[in-house]
Amino acid sequence: MSVVYHKSSGPGSQSSRRYQIAMISILALIVMSTSVSCMVKTDYMSKVSGVLLEQVELRREQIAMPDDERFKQMQDMGLSTGDLNKQLVFVYVKEHLSATQVEELSALGVDVHEDSWIPAVGNHPLGFFIAEMPVDKLEELAARDYIIRLDTAERQSQSVCPVTNY
Repeated sequence: MSVVYHKSSGPGSQSSRRYQIAMISILALIVMSTSVSCMVKTDYMSKVSGVLLEQVELRREQIAMPDDERFKQMQDMGLSTGDLNKQLVFVYVKEHLSATQVEELSALGVDVHEDSWIPAVGNHPLGFFIAEMPVDKLEELAARDYIIRLDTAERQSQSVCPVTNY
């Protein structure tokens, strides 16, 4: 059995090439739109420090499945373990928050300590304040365009110099 192609419909025809180009274009659009949505999430989550991500994950795991060893690890790291649903964070911004922005964060359940505002100075182009955020709102907080960086405000203090007695 042999296949006979008409000049206008064979595998090398112009309509076949148009079809292939259309299919490749559709596939490219699908891949690009998927990549863009992932890049957008990745982009705003890049504002979050690795230590904060680790601490929030520990809290989420402890809430889901309480474990004495993990709880001790959290305490040893300097985490407040009174309310596992809350995390103290440093919120870095370019300028003091507006009343509308504070209300927006409050609606998310983020308690902004406005009196902790430290403005941008010298080599530090960002100001920051301390806030208490629900651990399930990290992604929503990071997605705010006026927030430049998020870091943990919960750490175990350690001396940087050896302590000696004279």
